[in-house]
Amino acid sequence: MEYTQLGRTGLKVSRIVLGTMNFGGLADEETSHALMDTALDAGINFFDTADIYGVDEEKGRTESILGSWFARGGGRRDKVVLATKVYGNMTNDGTPWHQQSWPNHDRLSALHIRR
Repeated sequence: MEYTQLGRTGLKVSRIVLGTMNFGGLADEETSHALMDTALDAGINFFDTADIYGVDEEKGRTESILGSWFARGGGRRDKVVLATKVYGNMTNDGTPWHQQSWPNHDRLSALHIRR
């Protein structure tokens, strides 16, 4: 696996990133865990996620799957550099994301980032 510096962070990350958008949707938890195991075994240490990943009313499901995989131990959390995004709206009231107007449930509000 080839690695590169991540900006000025001092971290070395794999040039191949594992995207997790379909974890919890197209890939159930068991399959998602197997994919992450395979990626880590191949030397991929850079995983990408977002708080809104999941399926509709299960926003955040992908992060839960990642968390349960990390909780299995084996140094997984220490080996992986996890990139995430916090811009999307996490409200599950059925309103399309682009029509929701609660100002602290999305984007870069301090409240949204902490949650």
